Amino acid sequence: MAATRHELNPDPVDSFTACLLGGAIGDALGGVVEFMPRTAILSRFGPEGITDYAEAYGGKGKITDDTQMTLFTAEGLLRGQMRGVRRGVSSFDHTVANAYLRWLATQGQECYDITVANDGWLFQQDELHNQRAPGSTCLSALRHYIGFSRMPSSEIGQN
Repeated sequence: MAATRHELNPDPVDSFTACLLGGAIGDALGGVVEFMPRTAILSRFGPEGITDYAEAYGGKGKITDDTQMTLFTAEGLLRGQMRGVRRGVSSFDHTVANAYLRWLATQGQECYDITVANDGWLFQQDELHNQRAPGSTCLSALRHYIGFSRMPSSEIGQN
């Protein structure tokens, strides 16, 4: 049976959706064992390791902060793209940074120097307003973020 044109060239939106969904499914499956050593995983789940959702973060199949931040990254990229379409100016660094600050607000914290509008469909999802083991370095960096326009030129663009 020959492949259809759609199978050879899937809609990019379908591909992006599939990637986000696949990542979230894997994250929900592995979230319960994220910080466990292999021996502890095998001891708890048997020789096959984890093969089904297990209780974590108050339920089965709960995503971690990794999926939360992935969703906010995607939102920031989409907002940057739409800014480019509407205004002819794209600024992905700012739109993604602002998305991360909205994520920070879902964790019950805020940036000391920058206030962003906590708006948008994603921010309104109550399930994302739960701490799922975010790293303290990440939280601290976002709380202390000063924005690109105020960073010394020697720091801009360095990794």
